[in-house]
Amino acid sequence: MEENRTRFVARYIERGPLSLEKLTIHDDLVSYSTNDRATHEFDAFEFLALISCHIPKPYESLTRYYGWYSCRARGERAKYAPVQDCAATEEQKTKPSVSWAACIKRIFEIDPLECPRCRGQMRIAAFLTDQREILNIADALRIPRAQAPPKIGRLPTKEFFDEIPPDDFA
Repeated sequence: MEENRTRFVARYIERGPLSLEKLTIHDDLVSYSTNDRATHEFDAFEFLALISCHIPKPYESLTRYYGWYSCRARGERAKYAPVQDCAATEEQKTKPSVSWAACIKRIFEIDPLECPRCRGQMRIAAFLTDQREILNIADALRIPRAQAPPKIGRLPTKEFFDEIPPDDFA
């Protein structure tokens, strides 16, 4: 139920800039009808120029949130939300959620809870957040500690290019 609702919201937020049902093409003339029953006609190249403005630049974010998910609505909800105890918040943070596994499975098409040896379904036995405990377990399993990559040496100061020879033809 929750998954269907999430997909519906995702489709609502990530909709295209125009509806193909409202678009008709006759020879070199492109017609687009709007909700107020107005019909706009464009030359084919003019229409392509207008619609290409909606193509995002690389790494440009076009995700906009409206209604319940907008920043303003979330801020208003946070302003009027009841204050929770610190103990209840800590319990919520340490409780592992299985939904992350479903997200990873859907995105990367790999089940993170599948055993690599026997292909059986694993379950979460513990959720560790203390760095000392994690390092103790890693040492016991002989997992090397993460290290920063080695520093990059400086380039030699000698010039790579020879001097440009004088122009003998002048």
